[in-house]
Amino acid sequence: MSQYDTIILGAGPGGYVAAIRAAQLGAKVCIIEKELVGGTCLNWGCIPTKAMYKSAVLFEQMRNAEAFGLSCDRPLAHLDKIVSRNQQIVAELREGVERLFKKHKVNLIVGTGQVSGPGEIEVVTADGQLQPVRGTQLIIATGSEPLSLDLLPWDDQKVFNTRSILELTRIPQSLFILGGGVSGCEFALLFSALGSTIHMTKRTKEPIKGLDRDINRALIRSLKKRKVKLHLGDPPVSASHTSSGVEITLQSGKRIETEAVLVTVGRAPVSQGIGLNQTGINLHNGYVQVDEHCQTNVPGVYAIGDVTGKKELAHFASHQGIIAVEHGLGNQAAIVDEEAVPVAIFTSPEVASVGLTSQQCDERGIGYLEGSFPFRALGKSHAIGEIDGFVKVIAREKDERIIGIHIIGPDASTLIAECAVTVNQGVTLSKMARTIHAHPTVAEALWEAVEDARGLSIHKMDLGL
Repeated sequence: MSQYDTIILGAGPGGYVAAIRAAQLGAKVCIIEKELVGGTCLNWGCIPTKAMYKSAVLFEQMRNAEAFGLSCDRPLAHLDKIVSRNQQIVAELREGVERLFKKHKVNLIVGTGQVSGPGEIEVVTADGQLQPVRGTQLIIATGSEPLSLDLLPWDDQKVFNTRSILELTRIPQSLFILGGGVSGCEFALLFSALGSTIHMTKRTKEPIKGLDRDINRALIRSLKKRKVKLHLGDPPVSASHTSSGVEITLQSGKRIETEAVLVTVGRAPVSQGIGLNQTGINLHNGYVQVDEHCQTNVPGVYAIGDVTGKKELAHFASHQGIIAVEHGLGNQAAIVDEEAVPVAIFTSPEVASVGLTSQQCDERGIGYLEGSFPFRALGKSHAIGEIDGFVKVIAREKDERIIGIHIIGPDASTLIAECAVTVNQGVTLSKMARTIHAHPTVAEALWEAVEDARGLSIHKMDLGL
């Protein structure tokens, strides 16, 4: 049996980052992956969807070229070529991760791992061989998988999940998205831009759970502006295949037929069938329970990423991976920070968020100040033709420490980096107000929102948010 300092089960964004960091710290590392290095995020999630998003946004800009004094006659979208580009990007990045493994002498085993005890895994390799491995530290990084919907099982012909739809090579004339959420909203805007008629339903009235209420309201307006037909709070009760697509009956009695259906009702942890039950590891609804060090109740066994049920975000999984490795190798001060985790959502316009929302402040009884600023009041937004959206800043009333920033608008996914530092470091409104933001940039909206919270915004007008 091969002996290692650190063994990692799963090579997604949590697992592979943990493996490289452990190797950097001098550990002998083994990582086990049953499919492809990079996991869901790299192969079937974050990266290919953002590549498609770029194609969709560019296509939308081409159709609106006349507004910029340009002529772009009758642009066409070819989904097969878009998918081919996605696959090339993913393959190149995946090969890059594998090269990093070789550089840092991380032993990659392709196969299915079964935990047989603390620090012990039996691996059935791709060629059917049994290869047991042992390590001082074991990190479970098996991720999550799409949840199915009993009334409409996937067939990858008319009914897709978030993985199989990335292999679709035709643009459906109409698409019904069941479930909404981050993935549902991203795909709604993506396929809408490519020309599909979109319907979307969700059990709740908010498109994405957990967003600030003002952002969700603005997102609804954005979806409607792009002619996405929303049926929020009106879930499906039955469905049937037709000769030309799928007919769905909603709770209200509405019947809607579309060419294709995308199911985005959530994800489930990959924790069954990998031996966790026999090791005594605490599970709750299938999620591995961990402390602030990502350590389970079993000494030497850690878990990171979606399988912990904390936050289904690739960058949070990577952060957890680094903390788990450092703690396992002796740094007792390594602790996960869950208070300032940024979220970026690639709708159109983009959405990004970090820290507490207004409703969370209300629920916790935190007195707070709010400030907001619309992008349409910025010269840069008009110059680039992206005037929708706003920045919202929330500060604790007693000391004016900034505790939440929420954005819907151009480059929100980039702007949120500065916001994460602001929240993480406890920057106050007055200190942020003294930070000069370059002109002309969309980042000026952040400064103006901070000043608005102080009652001192220079350019804010009553434009309506």
